[in-house]
Amino acid sequence: MEYFNYPLDNALSRKIAEKIMEQILKAELKPGDKIVESVYAEMFNTSRSPVREAIYLLATEGLIERIPRKGAFIKGYTLTEVQDLLDVRNNLELLAAKRIFEPHKKKELLDEMKNIIKKMDKSTNQFDYTHLNYAFHLTLIKFSESKVLEGVYSKICFPLLRIQGIHFSINETIDKSKGEHRKIYELLKENEMDELISLLRKHTEDVIFNVRRNLL
Repeated sequence: MEYFNYPLDNALSRKIAEKIMEQILKAELKPGDKIVESVYAEMFNTSRSPVREAIYLLATEGLIERIPRKGAFIKGYTLTEVQDLLDVRNNLELLAAKRIFEPHKKKELLDEMKNIIKKMDKSTNQFDYTHLNYAFHLTLIKFSESKVLEGVYSKICFPLLRIQGIHFSINETIDKSKGEHRKIYELLKENEMDELISLLRKHTEDVIFNVRRNLL
C-alpha cells in the first residue's frame, strides 16, 4: 500500500516515510521510540535531509511528535483519543449508511467489496489484514457517493490503521472480523439498511473494547 499518494518534492523522502510507517504498523517502532536520523540515512544511502523531510511529513499526519532539542518520537494514543477516532469513524460510516440508496444495484462496488472479502478470508497476516480492513470500510463509504465523506475518511487513514493494528493483534479478533465483514456485505447486497446500521454500531463497540483491553 502506498501511504502517501500526493506529490512530494523528494521521492526518496516518500520512501523513507513509507518505511517508517510500515515499521510503526508492524510494531517494530512503538510509541515513545526515537527516530534516529542516521539509521535511515544509512539504510537509504543518503544524507539526513530526506530523512528530516520524511519525519516532517509523518509529523503532519500525527504519527510522530517532534520535541525541540530532543528529537522525533513515535506518537502514542490515549484511550480518550482512541475513543474519539473510532467515534469519528463510526459516525462517518453511519452518516454514509443513511445516504446509501439501493446498494444492491451498485454492482461495481459490491464486486470490489466481495474481492476484498476474498482476500480477507485468505489472510493470516495481521499487517495485511489491517490494510484490507481499511480498504473494506473505505469501500463502504463509497456506497454513499459522497466525495466529502470519502475525503474526510481518508484523512484519518493513518491513526485508524494504527488503532486497527492494535485491535487485530488479539488472536481471535481476525476470525470474528471476517464473519462481520461478510455480514455487512450481505446486508448491503440485500438492501437491509436498518440492520446494517445496527451492525456497524456493534462493530465499532467491539473494536473500542479490544483496543481498551490491550492498552490497559
